[in-house]
Amino acid sequence: MTANTHFNAKVNNGTIEIPVEYQDEIRNAEIVQIVILKPLSKKKRFPQTGIIAQLTANPIQIASFKPLIDSDSC
Repeated sequence: MTANTHFNAKVNNGTIEIPVEYQDEIRNAEIVQIVILKPLSKKKRFPQTGIIAQLTANPIQIASFKPLIDSDSC
């Protein structure tokens, strides 16, 4: 049987600082499970594989192509 305890902890040089109120609980445990939650990047990223990634890396060249907006007039 397991008991769940959740808390936020600071990380200092790769070491997790356990809050004082949980130290005895951790010290007496045989096994603990660690889950790392980190904020998602706000920058939109495309998958590294798939058709969009392939087209982005290797755009199709069309001789008569004209962009919708003339880059010289922007």
